[in-house]
Amino acid sequence: MIKNIIFDMGNVLIDFNPMQYVKELHIEDKEEEQKIFKAAYLNYKSIYMDYGRISDEEFVDHVVEGIGEEYRDKIKTLILNWTDYLTPVAGMEELVIELKSKGYKIYLLSNASFNQHNYWEKIPVHKYFDGKVVSCDVGEVKPFAGIYEALYKKFNIKPEESFFIDDLIINIFGANRTGMEGYVFTGDVRDLRKELERRGIL
Repeated sequence: MIKNIIFDMGNVLIDFNPMQYVKELHIEDKEEEQKIFKAAYLNYKSIYMDYGRISDEEFVDHVVEGIGEEYRDKIKTLILNWTDYLTPVAGMEELVIELKSKGYKIYLLSNASFNQHNYWEKIPVHKYFDGKVVSCDVGEVKPFAGIYEALYKKFNIKPEESFFIDDLIINIFGANRTGMEGYVFTGDVRDLRKELERRGIL
């Protein structure tokens, strides 16, 4: 019997659209726009933030070192303040409230940097969550088993009693390998509701 519903964050609870964040900078030169996008979001060191090996501020310094000091303010905006454009996924808060009312424990499992702790409370749905595991805090990332095991251990829950919702199929496969079933969210809460109803969760 399912007792716990586990949610990913980006493109599940909130939209995550890096190119849109770059467009908010209103850069007229399209080549410069692409240059900034690639430097900020296609940078191999970004995974180090998710692992908790570097801070967001250290990553900004790394990006600026490669692209030029004149871009520091724009890079800081993209890395540290992208949540100024934060948009909840439509219908997700209502679903979480309904699941909570049925007695399920609600948890977050996210690959994210230390900055997540600064913006988590900006996401309206956060107040219904019973806890969270963020990759930077445990030094493990999805889809590898360690982060799922960290979740089970921290909250003393069983994988077979938990259901995971993530937008990436590889992360669902990762959950499956540790004994937790899941669903690949494609952006439509109605489809997610149908799956939860099919499984007898709703």
